[in-house]
Amino acid sequence: MAENRDLINQQLKFEGLSKEALEDALQQIMADYIYLSNITREVSDWKQNFARFLTYAISMAENEVGQSKGKQEFHGGRLSMIKEVLEWF
Repeated sequence: MAENRDLINQQLKFEGLSKEALEDALQQIMADYIYLSNITREVSDWKQNFARFLTYAISMAENEVGQSKGKQEFHGGRLSMIKEVLEWF
């Protein structure tokens, strides 16, 4: 944290800035932080929901493979597609 603070101080050169300018900069940084924090939470929630969907799809395909002998190729293809999505993910 201290190294990051020093780096920020070196790059931003806060010396000589008025209080209003510093407050404006802090408000902008806090607004950006809150926005990025919310986006990160939304992405995390989406990933969890997507993983739940894939788990459900795998379970359904496995059940179908065991129950119907004629559609094994179809459900095997479905499982292969899910596997490719997981590898990409």
